[in-house]
Amino acid sequence: MKLYKAALIIAIAGLLWACGSAPTTNSPANSNATSASSPKPATATPAVDLMAQGRKLYVDNCAACHKEDGKGGKITIEGKSINPDDLTSEKIKAFADDKIYGYIYNGIEDEGMPAFKDDLTEAEIREVVRYMRAEIQKMPEAGPKASPK
Repeated sequence: MKLYKAALIIAIAGLLWACGSAPTTNSPANSNATSASSPKPATATPAVDLMAQGRKLYVDNCAACHKEDGKGGKITIEGKSINPDDLTSEKIKAFADDKIYGYIYNGIEDEGMPAFKDDLTEAEIREVVRYMRAEIQKMPEAGPKASPK
């Protein structure tokens, strides 16, 4: 009886071992013998464009006057001749984010800069400032700031 039990345990163990390690041909996961032993290639995560929203807002609302590269210069808009600031200048780079935010939010009437407080949300204005700092001025990103009104 002991011999019978030992033989049965060995047979079951062998069966379990064989089922666990042998590849099957009807399973798509094991149809390639090397797939079980080789690691799966890492799937490339597409790069996220963190500036996409700010870029679009800038192009849609600011580029007509300040140009896509931010250089500004004399232009005529709606029959009015204006000279938008060069956003890449050291003078503008030295402005605090809140000051730039305020100019976008409230505008600068004497210079022909319209107020965008009725057209853009506070978050959208922040994205424009972030885009301008990073992509146009090539400055490192700063921490979050409070919004002036």
